[in-house]
Amino acid sequence: MWLSGQQKRPADQGEGQTGIVTMSGGETAVLLDRERRGLHIYSPAGYHWTPKVGQRVLVIQGRGEIPCVVGAKQDGDVPDQVEIRAETLVLDGEAVDVRSRGRTAVRGKRIDLEGQVYVNGELLEDLIRRIAAGILGGGLG
Repeated sequence: MWLSGQQKRPADQGEGQTGIVTMSGGETAVLLDRERRGLHIYSPAGYHWTPKVGQRVLVIQGRGEIPCVVGAKQDGDVPDQVEIRAETLVLDGEAVDVRSRGRTAVRGKRIDLEGQVYVNGELLEDLIRRIAAGILGGGLG
């Protein structure tokens, strides 16, 4: 029957398809025309991201390649973790992890901060001065 052939068909080579992530982490699976497992995640160089279960993603398949996830629909959802790695003068090949709930971790042998540095809204120099004054009994005020 004509209608039976009108169901969602697998994407042709190079054609994009959207689907819902069903497994994430060690192995990525996405529900397209059927669940596809072991998908590779592609992203800009130096950027590492893992899609969440339930997230809508774009999947493409190259000629003779395993289908790959190339991005996620921007719907205001924030990823749990994003890692950016680069060999630059700023990070010297180390990593910055930007995590949910306002946490950021910078891993490196040396970190150079330029400009004014604030800790919880207080200028770092003022914070150090206040702590030292408290330790020395107010003698630095």
